[in-house]
Amino acid sequence: MIRPVRPTDLVGLALLQRRGYPNEAHGWRALGRERDDWADLFKVLNPLVSLEIRWHTLLFDDGDRLAGLVSTLPFGRYWEVDRLIWAPDGRPQDCAELLRRLGLDAAQHGVERIYLRLNSESPLLGAARAAGFVPYKAETLFRGGPIRLPTGSPPSGRPRRRGDDLTLFRLYCRVVPVSVRQAEAMTLTEWRQWFRGGRQLIVEEVGEPVLWARLTAADDQLQLTVEARDLSGPAVAQHLGPFLARHGGKKAVLGLVADYQPHVAAGLAELGFEPVGQFTCLVRHQAVRVKTQKLVPVRA
Repeated sequence: MIRPVRPTDLVGLALLQRRGYPNEAHGWRALGRERDDWADLFKVLNPLVSLEIRWHTLLFDDGDRLAGLVSTLPFGRYWEVDRLIWAPDGRPQDCAELLRRLGLDAAQHGVERIYLRLNSESPLLGAARAAGFVPYKAETLFRGGPIRLPTGSPPSGRPRRRGDDLTLFRLYCRVVPVSVRQAEAMTLTEWRQWFRGGRQLIVEEVGEPVLWARLTAADDQLQLTVEARDLSGPAVAQHLGPFLARHGGKKAVLGLVADYQPHVAAGLAELGFEPVGQFTCLVRHQAVRVKTQKLVPVRA
């Protein structure tokens, strides 16, 4: 039986945690973490907390035990799966049904897309595809830092300024393949929903951005996102090095690099970053109800 989480599920969730099933979903908050922190998950047992952060959690209850769990966090009009736990002896078709139910709930909430990042060798890839999730890009996770450069290394680029949106969107359209843009953002309005703030670096040539980097805090680590045109690996490292040395501090830095940005991967390798994971990104497009205006005849 698939159902929402209830306050009475404390014991069942504790037993599920004790079994040590891995979290197969590598959401934005869970990247690079070897252990799954269940502290935030237990908060969903408090309806007030769950409502405040708009968590959406579903359980697969086979009657004798909780065999699986999926939870999401919202950003914009989308959901990201931040936790997908499934018993190794569970049936893949049941996991697919759990994810399909998540899609139905998302449609009722007006959610347009659900995103899921799985390890490239995850045993749940088949279940996700059976539930309507479509792979659209591969990513490599790099870990590095802290970055130390010689004192007096000149800064490269500038911070982001108000009014940069249009030129940065043009960079995005030039760098990101159409198939990925169709899955993430085709319009300027959609593209803006992916920002998570943080420190930003823009490198320009002839008045147009050629590299855009964002460094965002995530608990005890930093997450780096980079989009760059066809620069060489050493050139990417030359731009990113001073930026990371200045704003990275003593924290570890994680960077996800898409398969269509090999020069960014080469630049991170130049700075001492090492690959620590390979992921497949999937999306489920939702059919949502759209309110339409009705014409009403006016009597004279």
